[in-house]
Amino acid sequence: MRKFRSGFSMIMAIFVILLLSLVASYIFYASTSIAKEGTIQFQNEQARLLARSYTEYAILAISGNDKENSGTCLNEINADIGSDPTVGRGYRVHVELTYIGNERYVKNCNHVAAKLNNSDIDALSVIIDVYVKYKDIQQPSLYNGNTNFVPWQVYHRRSIQKI
Repeated sequence: MRKFRSGFSMIMAIFVILLLSLVASYIFYASTSIAKEGTIQFQNEQARLLARSYTEYAILAISGNDKENSGTCLNEINADIGSDPTVGRGYRVHVELTYIGNERYVKNCNHVAAKLNNSDIDALSVIIDVYVKYKDIQQPSLYNGNTNFVPWQVYHRRSIQKI
């Protein structure tokens, strides 16, 4: 005669397998979220570093431009870094320059915040607005060819520098 075993062991084994699969799926979800967050932080940090670099580049470009004799002022700087920023492969940088200073320095500038008419003050300062735009590389629309629907992420840095 056969003895019938209790089905409790089978039910317990199924329950343990379900519990372990839930834990495994949570670990997979958490690691995916951490990887996505790391990519977002990387892109944001790259944008910050590019903004700092282009602030220094703008100061260098202004210093190299003879404002008194050339009759022109540097008003903006545009650059694309990477192969194609519109599809998430790089960054687009736009720098706007606004001048504050003695009238002899800023008389031919398009973007002037303040002209100082006092000839005793021989100063030139500039407000530098740097905009770094990039597209989130984790957007699925970038890979489907719908790049127009992916919004630009913009990092803005403003500083005032004495030249």
